Amino acid sequence: PDDQLQAGLQSATAPLFVFAKYPEPHPSLNPTVQVVLRPRPASLPTSPTALLRIATETLQRAFQDFRFVEPIGTAQVSGMPAAYMKAAYTLKTATGQSHKVLARTWLVPRGTFMFLIGMSGAAEGEDVAETEFASALRSIVIEE
Repeated sequence: PDDQLQAGLQSATAPLFVFAKYPEPHPSLNPTVQVVLRPRPASLPTSPTALLRIATETLQRAFQDFRFVEPIGTAQVSGMPAAYMKAAYTLKTATGQSHKVLARTWLVPRGTFMFLIGMSGAAEGEDVAETEFASALRSIVIEE
């Protein structure tokens, strides 16, 4: 029930799930998919694109070279209204490595919750993973 889920999410920090293309540890950027479920504060707008704009502000502050590859726009995930964007930035690890990242993000509001679906991989080469990510997105089912 949503009230039980809401109570559990107040202290949750982990995604619902994360999976990667390669077993860890992996020597370079490992293409990953993660789905996060968060409460949607009543003070925030209900529009998927407005919510994604707010969520993206954190990324823009965190990565100096953050840039939109595809701007925030409308989408559908599992038949539900959603917002989508694709961005590029450089991820720097604690060990000093740098990776050019191509990230795709969908935000799907569902009642008092919102699903954030993130898929990221290399910005070029075989691990851009567009085919794998498209397949993963089609497999996601969100019930109303």
